[in-house]
Amino acid sequence: MSKKMLKYWMLLLVLALVLAACGGGDTADEPADTTEDTTADTEDTADEPADTTEDAEPAAEEEAMADEVITLEFWHAMADDLGMVVDELVTRFNESQDGIVVNATYQGSYDDTYNALLAAFETDTAPNIVQNFDLASQTMIDTGRLIAAHQLMAQDSYDDGVFVPAVADYYGDGEGMVAMAFNSSTPILFYNAEMFIEAGVSPPPTGESWSFSEMLAACDAIQESGVTEYCIALGQVGWYFEQILANSGGLYYNNDNGRTGRATEVMFNQGVGVEVFDFLTGLIDDGYSPNLGNTWTDTDTVFLAGEAAMMFDSTAGTRGLQDGADFEVGTMFIPYADSAGDRNGVVIGGAALWLLDSGNDAENAAAWQFMKFMAEEAQQVTWHTGTGYFPVRTDISGNEELAAFWDENPNFVTAINQLESTKTVLDDGSVNYAVLGGRAGPSPAIRRLIVEAYSSVLDDGMTAQEALDIAAERANQELADYNAFFE
Repeated sequence: MSKKMLKYWMLLLVLALVLAACGGGDTADEPADTTEDTTADTEDTADEPADTTEDAEPAAEEEAMADEVITLEFWHAMADDLGMVVDELVTRFNESQDGIVVNATYQGSYDDTYNALLAAFETDTAPNIVQNFDLASQTMIDTGRLIAAHQLMAQDSYDDGVFVPAVADYYGDGEGMVAMAFNSSTPILFYNAEMFIEAGVSPPPTGESWSFSEMLAACDAIQESGVTEYCIALGQVGWYFEQILANSGGLYYNNDNGRTGRATEVMFNQGVGVEVFDFLTGLIDDGYSPNLGNTWTDTDTVFLAGEAAMMFDSTAGTRGLQDGADFEVGTMFIPYADSAGDRNGVVIGGAALWLLDSGNDAENAAAWQFMKFMAEEAQQVTWHTGTGYFPVRTDISGNEELAAFWDENPNFVTAINQLESTKTVLDDGSVNYAVLGGRAGPSPAIRRLIVEAYSSVLDDGMTAQEALDIAAERANQELADYNAFFE
């Protein structure tokens, strides 16, 4: 085995260990057995002479047609209601033509799906297309197993200008999009509009955010009014720290968030990062939020039960929260640190579709057809209205169905406005790398260190600075170990 290949397989092993360490998400359901028993209804014709005349030609034609159908494997990480919408879109594609059949398989959480992919690389059983999350971008590129979307776009004269710039930039490599944008999200604040009215609290004006001090003042008013015990339901989720850090203008990694060179050091324990982490841990430590641990779902339960007036969540949960609440749900932009002076904006979350080179030109071309289909206007409208993930295209704002939906469901517009008003360029004309998001190979493991830092503050009594310094030291070692494969 060559040194290059040895390093490649060692890298895959490291990635598998990294993702396993930060797993613990939903376990994958076993895929339904869709294999039909073709023997049960077959008549026993062994004693009858075979007819080699009339049926021979049609049988040959049917076999030839079957040979022309290309079957693709598509792995995704969408469970429950989100998975149902994915299945709807895949069925729509399969019924739209007769040359390609896509088998969609739920692999579990984002971490589970990526772990499954790494294992599949070792056994040569990788799917044709995989839905992989934002943090995996650098590791996906580093595997060398992709066909970049921009390469296929160039060959197909595909207009990549239709995509939301922030989405295109996030999944870009300097030449264009490496993955096909599909499900993008940002965090927003959901609130109980009835509690706000009763407590005499108003959300910030449309297009604006609360500063930390403004949000805490609102929390004081809510809890002093007695409308509910807690101001907010907050899960100790690394994503919220990343997003509020970006909204406050802070970098997560050096080298412009890993965008102008490989990240070699984290920056989150410096300057505004400490202010952000002190604010988030303070919401729990000072009694504004119950201590719910590292959870996404328990926050929903507390909010929907009327035990908290607000909660952070992904815009992807808008449909479920709006339909599940027995009160009016409102939405607003996420807050920013007082020292920032104003909001910067958000980093896209969610995932994209990555085309893995199968070595078969026909399969790769068919996979590209499916990826293009999933990004088309009709599918993006269905996906957005059925989930809350925002459309990744800029050319569908004139869609009449969408306009009518937004009029009736303004909560679905909040994340779009929050992203559109994100300051990707600073006042001096330079790129605002804070809102482009951090990019590094071991990002999932580093996110997990932030989750552990919450416990260091809330359970062990450390200061935000002390907890982040420990996380930074360990994160820098993760970066050094990963980057060593590329020296």
